[in-house]
Amino acid sequence: MQRVNLLVRETDEDLVSRARGGDREAERVLIQRLYPGVHTLAARLLRGGGSAVDATQEAFLRAFSRLEQFDGNHRFSAWVFKILVNLIRDEFRRGTRVASAEIVPDDWPAHGPVPVEAAIREENFGRVRAELDRLPDDMRAALLLHFQEGLGGKEIAYALGITYDAARLKISRAVAKLRERLGEEK
Repeated sequence: MQRVNLLVRETDEDLVSRARGGDREAERVLIQRLYPGVHTLAARLLRGGGSAVDATQEAFLRAFSRLEQFDGNHRFSAWVFKILVNLIRDEFRRGTRVASAEIVPDDWPAHGPVPVEAAIREENFGRVRAELDRLPDDMRAALLLHFQEGLGGKEIAYALGITYDAARLKISRAVAKLRERLGEEK
């Protein structure tokens, strides 16, 4: 019987180390942890112009097939976001859709809110979402990576392929635009 320590949660980097050794369970746990955020970012960046599920799955497939290229200088999640952003940028440049094999981890957890909570969230955040969608792609991506995924400036810069100062500026300008636009509607 395998012993499980319920008090210690393995870091993403610990799981990456195990995955490099061929541990499929470590890959599954990483996907479960990161999938909601990666999928949400894909959906926001694609704005219905492509399949967020396909882009998300392709990003994970590329990440795990190139795991030896992960250098550990940034968080693993930042690296996966970078792969996703580059994938979507390439898709827009080529004018093609992302298509991939489906990733279906065992025992996929339900992450959706209770229907009543979902309705309340929709009502409360509908205006914010609409204004977020009006932001330029680079500002929207930086803002989502910061507030939704909790990435810092250096990780956002890495994920978007820009400088640290540019990342901070994009976040600051995006917040200012949202405040201005939402303030005007009141």
